[in-house]
Amino acid sequence: MYWHIDNSNLALNKPKNSTMKKIYPLLIIASCIYFGSCRNAETKIDREKDNAVEETKPAEPATTAPDTSSATSGTTRGLSIGNEPNEILSNIDNYLVSKATFTNAAGADGGLTNGAVTVENKLPDATIQKAFLEVIILLADGKEFRTDYYTLQNIEPGGSKTVRIPNTTRGTSVVCHVVKLKSAELTKGEMILVGSRYVPN
Repeated sequence: MYWHIDNSNLALNKPKNSTMKKIYPLLIIASCIYFGSCRNAETKIDREKDNAVEETKPAEPATTAPDTSSATSGTTRGLSIGNEPNEILSNIDNYLVSKATFTNAAGADGGLTNGAVTVENKLPDATIQKAFLEVIILLADGKEFRTDYYTLQNIEPGGSKTVRIPNTTRGTSVVCHVVKLKSAELTKGEMILVGSRYVPN
């Protein structure tokens, strides 16, 4: 009795074993890449969660009592639609008060340095969207030396805006007026001349 060994199976198994030896390292590398990418995805998700925690939600508006001082029918923010705007616009210097500050130079012809003009809105219920300010620099004898115009925007009720005026080599005093303005409450959003230049409709 003798054993017969089938060499055909061995011939087939041999290539399988060598192929498997080549495939195992590839499977190990692929597994590492797969698990590594999963870990990166988890880390990314954790980072996104951390960032989401740092973002703050906008505060919810506080509950306030209704405004009982709101304008009633026939008025605009407390100004009657009758003659009051005409009186304000023709006497605008009483309501948009301009004040100049500067340092007088010691020269023979005078001169101004560190000049500024502040316009204060004394109206309790009117915002000035835009105002044109006329600034006149006068000589010692009262003659006009120079006139400049400046634009001021969004002067709230009770608020003020300041503009710088350039230094001059002559002049001893400054006269300033608001000469044109735009206000939803006073001019219905139109830009009109005011003060001595105002013409009622």
